[in-house]
Formats: sequence, C-alpha cells, structure tokens
Amino acid sequence: MNKIKIVILNHSFNGMPIFLARLTQRGHQINSMNDLLKLYAECIDKEPSKELLSLPHTTIQRMCTMTVAIYGLSTKAVSQLRTHAKRATFISTSTQYSDYSNVEDAFVIPDGLGDAEYTKYLYFIDKAKDVQKAYSMLIDCGVDKDDVSYLLPQGLRKCLIVHANFADWKYILSTRLCNRNTREVQYICELILQAMRLQIGDVWADLCLPSCCYDGCKEGKFCCGHKYEDTSKQAIFQSRVSTPDCAEVLETNKNEIRS
Repeated sequence: MNKIKIVILNHSFNGMPIFLARLTQRGHQINSMNDLLKLYAECIDKEPSKELLSLPHTTIQRMCTMTVAIYGLSTKAVSQLRTHAKRATFISTSTQYSDYSNVEDAFVIPDGLGDAEYTKYLYFIDKAKDVQKAYSMLIDCGVDKDDVSYLLPQGLRKCLIVHANFADWKYILSTRLCNRNTREVQYICELILQAMRLQIGDVWADLCLPSCCYDGCKEGKFCCGHKYEDTSKQAIFQSRVSTPDCAEVLETNKNEIRS
C-alpha cells in the first residue's frame, strides 16, 4: 500500500458558493452583465465559511468540483470507491486493453501481510506470481487480453481518476474514512483529505470527515464502536502523501521532454 499516491489534478473549491449565495439575494442590484461579473470577481477568491458549506442547499456545493488522480490502488479498492458514489465520474486503467504480462510489482499487498506475517507474505507473493505467469502464458498463446483478464485477482494494481462535485466528495470521503472500511480504501481517502488540507483548506476538508467525528455514528446497530481519529493534520502524513501542484508537474515534464 505504500506505493499508492494521489494528486489533485484540478479543483474549483473556491468562492463559488459565496458568489451563488449572494447572487440569489442581490437580484435587485444586478442590472447588467458587468454587475454580474463584478459580483463574481468580488467573491471567487474568498474562502466560504463552514456555515455556508454546511447549508442543506447542495446546489452551491455541486458547482464546486475536484478531479483526483490515484496511482497504485487495487482493483478491489476501485470497486469499493465506486460503490454508492452516484454522481461522481470514474475512469480507470482497463484490463481489456492493457497487457500485464511483464509488469513489475503488479499486485497490491495488504497491510495485514506485514513483517509480523512474513511467511504468509511470501506465500501471497508466490501465488500472485503464479497468476501472472499463467496470465503471460495465455497471452503468448494468442488469447485475447479481455478474455485472459478474468484470471487477474482483485489485488491487481490500477490507476483511477475521480471527478466529483463537493457534495459527492463529502459523501465519498465521510463514508470511506469510516473504520468499517477496508484499510486500503480508508488510507486512500486519508491521502485525499490530507491533500485537500495542504492545497485547498481546512474548511473544506473538515466537512468531509465521518459523522462520528462531530455528530455521532449513523450506522446504528452496525456501528463499529470506534470513533474515527483524524490524523490528516499531523505532519507525519506530509511525508506519505504526494501533493505536488499539478501545473508544476506538467511543466517539469515538458522541460524534460525538450531537453
């Protein structure tokens, strides 16, 4: 799991909610397009308050979007992140077109197979290599990649792009940060939350925490009984999350290509 990285590709988590809220209240002051654009300019660089973002009027949240790139997560994690995320848009690397025959480190190793379980860890790796060997042999025999992909396990390492508005990010993160989730999925969401704090702000990130952090668990009899501990503000996480500015990364790549 330590190979999993996330980057915020772009976002519009800015003063849009302020602009939209004031727009609904000041129609009598907007007498031209210039008036409308002036109001937009006055609001767009401001940070909305927690109170404004907590209002039940999710229209002002749905006009704020964020796109996140995730590298190195398992196929299982892709499936779990997509579950219940109704309005978010997902696209991932496809086993239909990709050939994983000679890919190094192609499978995610769960945290449960750490140093204390080294013998089981080696057994896991050995069996993963057996699967990849069988997969490669079938590819070499001319079997279509789409058909051979049925052999690949849920641990196959993939890339995922997620685009969603703020209302949906709140739902995804608050649901998947819960301690009842697979640790890998929870870890991915912790990385996203940390990136939000570093690049966007605490106001937005705080509203994405599970309900048990501020209003009690909503799972009823399925509650795990363990309140989620938000560690995203701790400095130790800054060394575990990849949060470069996307524009800087793209410019660096362009310079390397030119040279």
